[in-house]
Amino acid sequence: MSEIHLQVDVAVIGAGFGGSLTALLLQRLGRTVAVVERGSHPRFALGESATPLADLVLGDLARRFDLPRIAPLAEYGTWQQTYPQLVCGLKRGFSYFHHLPGEPWQPQEGHANELLIAASEGPADADTHWLRSQFDQFVVGEARAAGVSLLERAEIGELVGGPPWRLSGTFGGETFVIDASFIVDASGEGRVLAKKLNIADEPQRMQTCSRSIYGHFRDIHPWCEIMQEVGASLAHHPFPCDDAAVHQVFDGGWMWQLRFNNGVTSAGWLLDAERFSLQSSLPAAEEWKQWLARIPSIGSQFRDARLIDPPEGLRRTPRLQHRLVRSAGPGWAILPTTVYTLDALHSTGNAHTLAGIERLIDLIEEHWLRGDMTSQLAEYNRVLQAEITHIDTLVHGCYRAMGQFELFAPFTMFYFIAAHNCEARRREGRRKQAFLWAAEPGFCVALAEMHERLVQITRAGPASPADVRSFALDVARHLDPYNVAGLKFPIPG
Repeated sequence: MSEIHLQVDVAVIGAGFGGSLTALLLQRLGRTVAVVERGSHPRFALGESATPLADLVLGDLARRFDLPRIAPLAEYGTWQQTYPQLVCGLKRGFSYFHHLPGEPWQPQEGHANELLIAASEGPADADTHWLRSQFDQFVVGEARAAGVSLLERAEIGELVGGPPWRLSGTFGGETFVIDASFIVDASGEGRVLAKKLNIADEPQRMQTCSRSIYGHFRDIHPWCEIMQEVGASLAHHPFPCDDAAVHQVFDGGWMWQLRFNNGVTSAGWLLDAERFSLQSSLPAAEEWKQWLARIPSIGSQFRDARLIDPPEGLRRTPRLQHRLVRSAGPGWAILPTTVYTLDALHSTGNAHTLAGIERLIDLIEEHWLRGDMTSQLAEYNRVLQAEITHIDTLVHGCYRAMGQFELFAPFTMFYFIAAHNCEARRREGRRKQAFLWAAEPGFCVALAEMHERLVQITRAGPASPADVRSFALDVARHLDPYNVAGLKFPIPG
């Protein structure tokens, strides 16, 4: 058995889009890079929905580091013009529809059980859903073409030192040794570096508690078709409601639906894991059918659906939430979606990954092997941990309110106000900021206050009509100073 020996500045563990993009940017900085990946591409993966903030960061990175082949991926229009063969989905915004378990969905006066938030003027500047099997393969191909060393189907046996580091293992019938000054862990749920360094995982620090069942399907009926079957009007929708991250919300959970332009739809249930705990004796396919029966209008959507991916059938998880207690240290850093797993609500994962990559690249560019690099890595850890707590609060509050859409819709405005303001600042050139306004004092105080109030008024069951209206009015009052986008707040009558 022969041996490959590489000496590089940075070793990246994991070749998903986050690891591959990080490696590509490091190479542009003049660093030598090797990527170690236990699998190979293409492969099934989730984390498919981009947002305006994700697109802005991706576009900025492409321009800053002269990546003209990456830049078109930042908007649906340029993506389609440049790479029509690369599958994606049109995402004009966010759609939410509220369901009563056991009852077919029915339109309500004033669209009271609907919420649509536009994120673009039209398809040209719209966001996208990434078919990750193709998107990841494209980005890893760009990294390889730029000169990044890639070891696929590699198993890391030992990781010693710190820093410098030595990684060793097997790769395609050979052994490998990589000596590196710095390590970036982008291994996702593998959490390779965390395991090697015995970094504790403390999911109990997360308030959100959810689990999932998911897959890719063909022949799902569009939601607008189901709405029209029951006489609902689509005239007031600011965009076609299926050209979005579609959220089908009900008491105790929700379903995501992301439509790609090849006829495939990513769909999955995200369920309150405390109320609907995993019953391992019940097959995933049978549980899926039970939920389709429980939410009958979604069942109508799936009446002709065929599961096509993953090959082994529906995937199901126990509680999703994970959170490492540390995300950086001397000579190492971990990307956000390896540090934690939260929930797909609000599509924050890809945007946060890109924001974390940008912050880490800034750090390496400005402080590489300098005396203050360790303190800068400590700051990376502090900021990231604060952002995780912030996003968890945004998501957990929504879970508390899913049974009452008149509470849920106002609370979502904390996410949308934060997102719009971060986007506005970035367009002004102010890119160095905490993700989703996690360090904006007044906003964070308002979020904490209204989150706690939401927990209190729902503690004993559904909130009273008076509490609901008071809550919605107070959310609007708290957020009014930050509503630079002029969003309309949903206030119950």
